[in-house]
Amino acid sequence: MHQRFRAKDLTFVKLSSEHQEDIGQLLDISKEGLSLPYFSNDERSHNYSNLGIFVSGGNFTIDAIPFKTVSDNELAKGSPFSKINLRRYGVQFENLIPDQISKLDHFLKNHTLN
Repeated sequence: MHQRFRAKDLTFVKLSSEHQEDIGQLLDISKEGLSLPYFSNDERSHNYSNLGIFVSGGNFTIDAIPFKTVSDNELAKGSPFSKINLRRYGVQFENLIPDQISKLDHFLKNHTLN
């Protein structure tokens, strides 16, 4: 298991599937995967196929990272009058190409807190 790091800068994760895209803020990241909180208004699972990581300000991106979902847990229940809940989504990277590995290493060295 690799050490998890928090981002120094405001960093977002774009989750993509064939029919939808969702964006959340990066919570933590390692060489193996990442997690992010997101708001959900339904109980159905999402079939995301890849993700992108981008730092606010546009000075860093990694696109089309394949992954598998390892966790999707409720963090906080919304108001009893609301159907929106806060969840934590965890993923494990899979089959990264050399360019993605290089960019991930760069991100971990230059955009995270030690």
